[in-house]
Amino acid sequence: MKPKTNQSAPSMGGNAAFLILFSLFFVFPLKSQNPVVLHPVVGDTIDLIEKLDYLLFSDVPDSLFNQGVLTPDGNDYKLTVWHEGDISKFDIDREEFEVLSGNVKKLSAYYQQKTATADSSAVGNSPLITRDSIPIGLNIEWMSEQQIKKMTKESRRYNQLKLEADEQGLMGYDRRKYIETGGRMEFPLAK
Repeated sequence: MKPKTNQSAPSMGGNAAFLILFSLFFVFPLKSQNPVVLHPVVGDTIDLIEKLDYLLFSDVPDSLFNQGVLTPDGNDYKLTVWHEGDISKFDIDREEFEVLSGNVKKLSAYYQQKTATADSSAVGNSPLITRDSIPIGLNIEWMSEQQIKKMTKESRRYNQLKLEADEQGLMGYDRRKYIETGGRMEFPLAK
């Protein structure tokens, strides 16, 4: 009787070839797809806030950007952008990458300097003046509710007159007079 042989099992040479092909097609390309760090401040994943703060990727509309990742693509880079489940890819050349990296460096230094200046001058120089924090010697007359209502009504009327003058096609002196006279045009009588 012949011993049974398992003919469905691959040979060792087949396993090695499979592993080599697997690593060539999947592992090495993935290794080159590691995200690239534009600058340590923003990291490898850039979100919309960082895009706006550091003025990044002006070619990509803000409405289509939730987050993005830069990956190498030969000598250049590929920006992969995610937005509400959609994925878009944009080409970034090496020069643009260097410019963006320099912008992040400059703006981060500016923001750090601005924060340091604000922290040192925060004591005593509040830009917001409230009724409770009036500096000594500064006499402020607060508006009453009646004054606020009158001012609101007048500004609404002024804006309405400007709109009406624009609709009538008035320009220059005629427009100004129309607004100043409350919409009543005065015509001099000929003698």
